[in-house]
Amino acid sequence: MTADPRFAWIVRTLAVQPADRVLEIGPGSSDSIARLAEQAIDGTVVGVERSVTAIARASKRHAAHLASGRVRLVHADLAALTQDRLLRETGLGAAGFDKVLAVNVNLFWTKRPTTELALIRQLLAPGGTLGLYYGYGPPDAADPTSPKPPLARLTEHLTEAGFDVRTISSGDLLGVLCR
Repeated sequence: MTADPRFAWIVRTLAVQPADRVLEIGPGSSDSIARLAEQAIDGTVVGVERSVTAIARASKRHAAHLASGRVRLVHADLAALTQDRLLRETGLGAAGFDKVLAVNVNLFWTKRPTTELALIRQLLAPGGTLGLYYGYGPPDAADPTSPKPPLARLTEHLTEAGFDVRTISSGDLLGVLCR
C-alpha cells in the first residue's frame, strides 16, 4: 500500500471497484497510480500526463505496475487529446472509463475547460464518475490549510458541461464528484 493517506480517501470516495477502468488526468509521478492499481486489481489504470519528466519518473516508480499491463501512461496534453488517440495508444476498447479523476489539476477552474470536459464526457462509460480532488493534507486534518479552487466557479464549469455535481470534504481534502 502507498503511504499518502489522501489517495486512500480518494479511491474510497470515488468508489473504485476491482474491475474498473480508471483514467487519471495529470498523475505526475505520485503514488496515486499505484493506489488505483491496488484497488482496480482486475481493471486498467491509465494516466494521461503532459510532462515528459513526470512520465519518465512515473515509468521508473511504477515499473512493476506497468509491466503487469494493467497500468498505462500516455504523454499528452488533455486539451490536445482525442478519444480515438487515447483508445489507440492504450489498446483499450471503446467501452469507456468507469472512473476519471484528477488531483490538484487546476485547469478545471482556472479557465473554462469546455474541450477537456467534452472529451471526459466521451470517455466516461454510462454511469461513470468524474472525480476532481483538491488538497495536500491528510483527510483527518483538524485545520484545512491547502488552497482550494473557488467552488462556485468549478461547479459552474461542470454543470455547464452537463454534469450533476456533488461535493465532499474531509480534513484538508475537497472532492467534487460528477455524473
